[in-house]
Amino acid sequence: MDIYLEFIGNNSLLFIALLVVIILLLQTIFSDATRKYKLLSAPEVISLINRDEAVIIDTRTQNEFKEGHIADAIHFPLSDIKEQSEKFKKYGERPLLFYCKSGTRSDEACKILSKQGFTNVNALSGGVQAWLDANMPLVKK
Repeated sequence: MDIYLEFIGNNSLLFIALLVVIILLLQTIFSDATRKYKLLSAPEVISLINRDEAVIIDTRTQNEFKEGHIADAIHFPLSDIKEQSEKFKKYGERPLLFYCKSGTRSDEACKILSKQGFTNVNALSGGVQAWLDANMPLVKK
């Protein structure tokens, strides 16, 4: 035991860095275990759209949406989701699929709707970038 305390005393910055990494890993594991929505890959999204008629919701800005979006996507910026979430009730039990540029905004949208009781909520993991990396098309309207 003394050898460990000596190591910690001699390498305090290294020990602090190790603790930070451990805390971040535990936080990630806990977050993944308690998530109330699904993160889907591009192929899983295609399956969800084709099999379950998912409602595709783009949470990016209007300009980003105009530059290209997934076919049949509805533009609904993240800033509007919390106040206007009741609009999603009209889709009933159909899966809601959110996406953005990298996955951050769609992740936040899923958290908001999950907290409000929506159960069939999904996000495209990695966002549009992951979609393009999987050689999937975007449309411009």
